[in-house]
Amino acid sequence: MKRTAVTVCCGLAASAAATALVFGQRELARIEAQQARLGARQTQLDALEQQLDAALADREATRRELDALREQVVGETEARIASLEQRLAAAAAGTEHARALASELARAKHGVERFHSQMSTDFERTKALVDAYMCEVRAKEASAAHELTEARGQIRTLASTIYQDRDELTRRMLLPTVQLNGEDTVGSGTIVFSGPNPERGGAVESYVLTSYHVVRNILADTPRARREGFDVTVYLPGEDLVVTGEMIASDPTIDAALVQLDTQRVLPNVANVLPRGEVAQIRVWDPVCAVGCPLGNDPVPSKGEVSSLHNELNGANYWMVNAPTYFGNSGGGIYRADTKQLIGVFSKIYTHGQGRPVVVPHMGLCTPMDLIYGWLESHDLEHLLCSERVTRVDLRQLAAPPK
Repeated sequence: MKRTAVTVCCGLAASAAATALVFGQRELARIEAQQARLGARQTQLDALEQQLDAALADREATRRELDALREQVVGETEARIASLEQRLAAAAAGTEHARALASELARAKHGVERFHSQMSTDFERTKALVDAYMCEVRAKEASAAHELTEARGQIRTLASTIYQDRDELTRRMLLPTVQLNGEDTVGSGTIVFSGPNPERGGAVESYVLTSYHVVRNILADTPRARREGFDVTVYLPGEDLVVTGEMIASDPTIDAALVQLDTQRVLPNVANVLPRGEVAQIRVWDPVCAVGCPLGNDPVPSKGEVSSLHNELNGANYWMVNAPTYFGNSGGGIYRADTKQLIGVFSKIYTHGQGRPVVVPHMGLCTPMDLIYGWLESHDLEHLLCSERVTRVDLRQLAAPPK
């Protein structure tokens, strides 16, 4: 696009006012010629403005060029205004030339104002369009995330409702449960690893996750357990295997302990631990299953929901579940009922009153798995929770009848 600088040449001498009467006719002719030149330049400016208006139809593609062009036109017009003001001051008041200069000056100022207004309007319009687009994108992202969460919940609910294989439930939640035995104390635990340990040269090892206070009480009321270890009953299909256990790591602040079993046998049933990155997905109302050995019984399950995710006790945060529990459930597992994943270790049960307190079985606290991961990581033992990962539901299996 050709850019032409509009200039106004004036041959008025500094003494034009003094000699206007003598050379009036000659001056008028010169003024008329100058007005003609100004008219031609105005025609060029109008043509340039028309080209600018046509280019605005494709605003996004030509924005930078148009802005630069507007700035150039504004600069040239402002320079022309300054020149016209100087010439107007030098012209004799009331002459035709002065009126022409004043008219030209007014048109030039109006043009500058229009350019400034148009540039401001285009900027605001573009900003409004961008803001509206970003709001729409954010709304669609939020809606998609919400729909994805709902879809996952519906899949889990559908899987837990349709695919209720009792043998599978037993294998994944009951059989990984063990009983820790003292002379006057019993508690529960969950097998989280059994097999060759790559961190120990491939030797077969088995580990149980439990509550610290369970092991503490057993060691307190069973003196030989400090020297020889304590009995741990492992439940296998068709048999109960009693092995010796020894606590190798503990953290009283989160009521957690890790027990190693003295056996070279690979135990077939290991809990499927919730991956660390999925702990944040647990919500109140999520269905859960508590598995333990209350009052020294063989492992029994009870169903409920997550009641609360915020229960601070002794500086640690516990989850509350309303699945019925009792004395002896301590150290046992809390599982997601839909995916059968271990999400916590049962720790404490609420009681009411003093002297002869009443147990509140539907108000239990468990140590959440994120605290367990952090604690084991501090001992370089977090690899023991990576023995199995079954986090996705195969929809083709949902239509298959239970075996």
